[in-house]
Amino acid sequence: MTTKEDNDLLTRVEGDAPMGRMLRQHYWVPAVLSSRLETGGAPVRVKLFGKRYVAYRTHDGRVGFLNEACPHRGVSLALARNEDNALRCIFHGWKMCVTGEVLEVPNEAANPEGFRKTVNVHHYPTVEGAGLVWTWLGEGETPPPPNFEFMGLPANQAYACGLELNSNWLQGVEATIDSSHIAVLHQSHLSHSQMDMAATRVSNAVRYKFDDTPYGYRAAALREGPDGECLARVTEFIMPYYGLIPPINTGDDQDRTVIIAVPIDDEHLIQWYIYYNTKRPTDSMKRTQRANTWPMAGGIVNDADQHWGQDRRLMANGNHTGFTDIVIEDFVTQASMGPIVDRSEEYLCSADQAIVRLRRHLMQSVKKFIAGEVPISAQSGSRDYSGITATGGRMKSVEDDWRVLPR
Repeated sequence: MTTKEDNDLLTRVEGDAPMGRMLRQHYWVPAVLSSRLETGGAPVRVKLFGKRYVAYRTHDGRVGFLNEACPHRGVSLALARNEDNALRCIFHGWKMCVTGEVLEVPNEAANPEGFRKTVNVHHYPTVEGAGLVWTWLGEGETPPPPNFEFMGLPANQAYACGLELNSNWLQGVEATIDSSHIAVLHQSHLSHSQMDMAATRVSNAVRYKFDDTPYGYRAAALREGPDGECLARVTEFIMPYYGLIPPINTGDDQDRTVIIAVPIDDEHLIQWYIYYNTKRPTDSMKRTQRANTWPMAGGIVNDADQHWGQDRRLMANGNHTGFTDIVIEDFVTQASMGPIVDRSEEYLCSADQAIVRLRRHLMQSVKKFIAGEVPISAQSGSRDYSGITATGGRMKSVEDDWRVLPR
């Protein structure tokens, strides 16, 4: 059972909270859609781990990521002018570039050249991949950016979309790796589907098998059908907040899904979805649907007073949940739990083994961090993600070795 003290340690990320300090120090984080950063355009406000930043794109295409507050008097750099490949604060004209160097301090009369070199502007390294700007918010030597197979794909083969939710980041990660809910929560979508994933409806009972890895673990959710055959769905959990989800159909040309639960603050997160395909362009209809519906759904999905947008008329006509989008079903159940779940009140069952394992990995890592050690998943030998993909398929029996399924 998770105690209240352990729950705080797992969930709190703001300020000096150990979990937040560990995540910032050892792991890159997807921060903002690349498409939001217009060349030479307005800076974009970004909130991560309870702290405000701005991201912007210079006229020569580079991305800057700085603390939002101007180092002079704290005016928001979201108001700044984007000029000559740098930001100029509109208050007193201080100008700073993506490397953190202060280029001009117009209101310093005595020794502007000498004074500007004494100013410390907090700036952070960035990379772009899968339509997202990723940043590292730690101190000291920058670790290598994540080398997932989707990072270098062209725009028509990898894209991202996301939604801010009124729930703690850990609720987002747990939702990602919980495979036992599929046959229940998503049953209306699966009942008329010819997808391989639809076979999950044959049984609500899930047997889990695991394989621990340096980066996290592999979780095989096994369901036995009436003919004795077994459907296996193998989710990859990569520390600290990545879930690689099996494709809806078997085959090496299927679109893949990655879900990343990024902390905005203690009580909010942004749930990023990355859809990618290493063989061909991703499904354009899915791209359009996600881009158009999620931002509009955000307000009502987070509104308990409107019952999170649930339509009881749909339920009366046979829809199980009262929601028409399979991903929105995940969002509303997560938000309905409240800002931070009190895990000391839970009654977990055998189907929650993946949840228990997740918390154990996070707890072990944060305790190592508190002790001054580098978590195993953050060590150099654990950072190669290039060959990791989620998988699934059918086996003759639940006793067969699921690890032989092709990745």
